[in-house]
Amino acid sequence: MLVHLPVACWTLTPLCDALAILLGKDVFWQASALIAAFGAVGGALAATAGAMDLPRAQAKAAKLALMHASLMGAAWVLAVIGLLGRVDQTYVALSPAPWWAIAASGAAFLVMIAGAWFGGEMVYCRGVGVHEDS
Repeated sequence: MLVHLPVACWTLTPLCDALAILLGKDVFWQASALIAAFGAVGGALAATAGAMDLPRAQAKAAKLALMHASLMGAAWVLAVIGLLGRVDQTYVALSPAPWWAIAASGAAFLVMIAGAWFGGEMVYCRGVGVHEDS
């Protein structure tokens, strides 16, 4: 249940970046910084829950669980790098964000897609996290 916030944020951050570039409106740079912050916090919470569930996931799908955890961890790191580039030392959103922060957020989105695929494989093909009726 915790994964929906970072997935949404890591999708919306590059979208806001694209709108900021295309429309030239500062509000989209501010929105992308705020959304990136929520994504970083939400990703940390989701990763914590995932780490607690990792041994159980590895029991059913060891390689898939490791790939999912690794990719989603990498997506979180990229998202945090993107966030750090979007704010100054007083945590005010930069307008425009530096190119490398935009690239990091875009990379976080792409890595997240790959990690989500492995997560879907675990749940829908291997039944990880699915309650089995006795």
